[in-house]
Amino acid sequence: MTTDERSLCWAEFERATRERAHPFRQPVVMSVDEEGYPSGRVLTLREADEQRRILRFHIDRRSPKFAQFKKQPVVGVVFYDGPGKWQVRVRGIAMLHTDDAVARSAWDRCLPMSKRTYLATSVPGMEIDWDAPNVFPPGLERRRPTEEESEVGYQNFAVLLVDVVELDSLHLAGDGHRRFHIIDEVHKVRRLAP
Repeated sequence: MTTDERSLCWAEFERATRERAHPFRQPVVMSVDEEGYPSGRVLTLREADEQRRILRFHIDRRSPKFAQFKKQPVVGVVFYDGPGKWQVRVRGIAMLHTDDAVARSAWDRCLPMSKRTYLATSVPGMEIDWDAPNVFPPGLERRRPTEEESEVGYQNFAVLLVDVVELDSLHLAGDGHRRFHIIDEVHKVRRLAP
């Protein structure tokens, strides 16, 4: 691999937004919690824009991660392709969007079943009663909401854009691992010891 490593990473990110079974589709996205610890969770990659250096994810604005990104807008993302033995780590800056053109456009492209997540009556991470049937409004426990029903969830919807600052790409191989550090803004690629 050479300086094309950057393009290779971005091409795979973009493919992952289209291919549901792509190993990069659901990376671990990390914030910093209230106590200063890393806090990771798996999110679905919705968009990858190489020209703008942006990765897009959707989150619930009531969730702890939303508050964490708002307080400390640093993001770590780890993509891993097990069969391909390839790991890509991303460092970036979080940009949150609610009730604006970015959020509205993303919301309008979501399927009603995806929007159902944002109809939950309980705040993500909130302790709920053991006997509670589920967290969705009555009648939506096991069915897709209509477009009209799902619109209520928009108030809980947020877009997390990650402005990618650095990529660290590691290819594991029996004949020798290969690792690359990419400062994305200036397209500088350095080869590192794995």
